[in-house]
Amino acid sequence: MEGHAIVTVMFRIPNRSDIPIEFVVDTGFTDELCLPPEAVALLGLRFKYAMPVNLADNSQVTLPVHEAIILWNGEEREVRIIATG
Repeated sequence: MEGHAIVTVMFRIPNRSDIPIEFVVDTGFTDELCLPPEAVALLGLRFKYAMPVNLADNSQVTLPVHEAIILWNGEEREVRIIATG
């Protein structure tokens, strides 16, 4: 993706090989990672809760938040994944 900062995050899925996924870095967004709902389903990520979100156009939606284990700097880390397009 030309012109965008990209980082590869390694997902650790129980009973499967680690799965690398590339993410575009959004410097205006903090905390969670976002994946399309189809990817969340394919990875079998566990649902945690629904979260109200304010979008860039100032509209509000409720999005599902899931839990994943990633490898970051050689260490396992639990992260939240927002399922959105």
